[in-house]
Amino acid sequence: MRERTVFALTVLTLVLLAAGYWVGSSVDLMPFQASTRSVLVDGLFRILLGVATVIFLIVEGALVYAVLRFRRRAGDESDAAPVHGHTGLEVVWTLIPAVLVTGISVYSFMVLTDIERPGDDALVVEVTARQFSWEFYYPDYELTAAEVHLPVNRPVRFLISSGDVIHSFWVPAFRAKRDATPGQVAELVIEPQTIGRYPVRCAELCGFGHAGMITEVVVETDPDFRSWIAGQRAIPSDPIEAGRFLFGRYGCGACHTLTDTGATGVVGPSLDGIGERAATRVAGLDAEGYMRESILRPSALVVAGFQDGLMPPNLGERLSQQELDILVKYLLGQ
Repeated sequence: MRERTVFALTVLTLVLLAAGYWVGSSVDLMPFQASTRSVLVDGLFRILLGVATVIFLIVEGALVYAVLRFRRRAGDESDAAPVHGHTGLEVVWTLIPAVLVTGISVYSFMVLTDIERPGDDALVVEVTARQFSWEFYYPDYELTAAEVHLPVNRPVRFLISSGDVIHSFWVPAFRAKRDATPGQVAELVIEPQTIGRYPVRCAELCGFGHAGMITEVVVETDPDFRSWIAGQRAIPSDPIEAGRFLFGRYGCGACHTLTDTGATGVVGPSLDGIGERAATRVAGLDAEGYMRESILRPSALVVAGFQDGLMPPNLGERLSQQELDILVKYLLGQ
């Protein structure tokens, strides 16, 4: 009888381990891996998933067995026999979780240390979150953009902050997320390894336009990255193209609708036809004056029905005089 019990327990243990290994190695619940960080994080996740599968089967199996084996029989109205306990069993079920938690903690710390280690020759990108758009600044190139481009296989240091409320910078394909907090700078280190376009999301409910706070990370070859940098430096010579370019660079489409650019934001008033309405909005201000004041002092000219404080008050400081002139003339042409 004892030999059969040992054999049955051995077979059951092997089956449980095989089930855990199969789930951990075969079940894919994660997005595409686009960085070295994602490979390490996914490896940890698969181990945790396999261990959790084994524990789930043991616990639920014991529960089902107890329900069936020790259920009250028909006609049995007696009390159950008192059980004092089993010291050896209690020691085992205390030691096993302790060993598992310790092992997982050590491995998790090793993964964390590895993914947070800054790489050599890292590209620095300063990320500023605002209601409801992202702004990316490359200090090495003195460049601001609304979309982030990264060279493949080069370490990147994101320095993340917020210009208003708490946001959260999240790139699922990188397995990377950091809160963007006003007055603080959070660092995030990644190394993209696969060329492609990957969504950026805000993972913190930050207000009415939270769902539209979307952009992309573009991972490309180093020559393509340098070509993009050069293209971002030069404002198009055509005034309409220049206006569209600046409208996108400064994230205006996150809040405003403008058919000419494909923007569909609803947090702020629509800019379709604004050139025809601008001169009638405020007495004493012509169309150009109204557009300039709306950009430089947005809280002074809030359109009825829309919330104050959502448009960045420092947008005028971020725009050069040339950029402001181009953007105003472009919007007046709509």
